[in-house]
Amino acid sequence: MKFLSLSLLALTVAPYISSVSAAEAGKLGFALGNQNPDGSCKKTADYKKELAIIGTRGKHIRMYTATECGDLNELLPALKGTDFKVLLGVWPTGHIQYTQDSKFEAEKEALKKALPKYGFENIMGITVGSEHMYRKELKGDKLSKNIEEVRKIVRAVKGGENIPVGTADSWNKWVEGDAEPAIVGSDIVLANAFSYWQGQKMNNATQSYYDDIMQALNRVQTVKKDQPFEFWVGETGWPSKGKAFEDGAPGSVENQRKYWKEAICSMLNWGINIFVFEAFDEDWKPAEKDNSVEKHWGVWNLDGTEKFDMSC
Repeated sequence: MKFLSLSLLALTVAPYISSVSAAEAGKLGFALGNQNPDGSCKKTADYKKELAIIGTRGKHIRMYTATECGDLNELLPALKGTDFKVLLGVWPTGHIQYTQDSKFEAEKEALKKALPKYGFENIMGITVGSEHMYRKELKGDKLSKNIEEVRKIVRAVKGGENIPVGTADSWNKWVEGDAEPAIVGSDIVLANAFSYWQGQKMNNATQSYYDDIMQALNRVQTVKKDQPFEFWVGETGWPSKGKAFEDGAPGSVENQRKYWKEAICSMLNWGINIFVFEAFDEDWKPAEKDNSVEKHWGVWNLDGTEKFDMSC
């Protein structure tokens, strides 16, 4: 995989940063699950406890659905009176007890009820789906239509006129041509990139990550042209436990720390906004193919202590 040298990277990054200037550090946020370690749905009190911990390192969080655990009615009250901003998620395809169409309708209805009730004080934007193009569930043109449906709901509520609506997908899907309608239709674009899932050794993990994100950002900027947009790394990180993927490095606290310091901190310093995956471990997730790695992406232990020093 070709990696841009730092001198060339400096020239490459600066023109593509639309949400912050190149001299300004990027914003740091954290993906936040909606279930407790035992698999039960989080309540407002649970979110308040977690926000107090997350607030020591960042003020942005990312969620994925509006209805799975009554997310909006449990999370948004926890945010009231804080300076946190949440990137809400709306799921446009079938999930658990819903068919594809009924899930999206339920998500939209939840949004219609919650937005007038809670307002936009703590809402930074809304994503419609996550990695649906990567999973081949939706193509860019259909995703673009779903984004527009949600945008109309948001714009119809007082205070929602300037709230960005977009989507998140794997970095490589943004580079492919099929994604162009989704890029055109998005006010905010999130690109996910995991060197772990590309089977990278630690000595190439940062380079691989940088190359992925720069390719995605370059493509989005090319398509958007002079149209303003906000760009974030939607997910990235390294697990603290778990077997290696393919020939890459395994999960360990040391590898997680190294990736944080070298990949995440350095990209923040370049002015790129990042949502780290994820805030806390999710013990309820099952092992897959004899690998429990999905449980161990959190950067905080379940007792609220940092797994390593997260200062940048």
